[in-house]
Amino acid sequence: MTEVRVTVQEGVWIDEEWLRTAGLGRDLQIEVQPGEIRISDLPAERGSEEPSSRGWEIFRDMGRKAQPGKLRKA
Repeated sequence: MTEVRVTVQEGVWIDEEWLRTAGLGRDLQIEVQPGEIRISDLPAERGSEEPSSRGWEIFRDMGRKAQPGKLRKA
């Protein structure tokens, strides 16, 4: 583990190489709490709402094409 101590004067820059060494990607999430700043990978972005809409359409289609007796109120 590499440890570097800095005195904040105008800001703190974190070298990209350190982020790669830590296994962090390009998109980061920064959490600030008293006495601590935590940097972690940002979870993968969700796609647009289109996949969700497509999922609902498939779900509805299951009811429309259901065989009698297999689903209640199909």
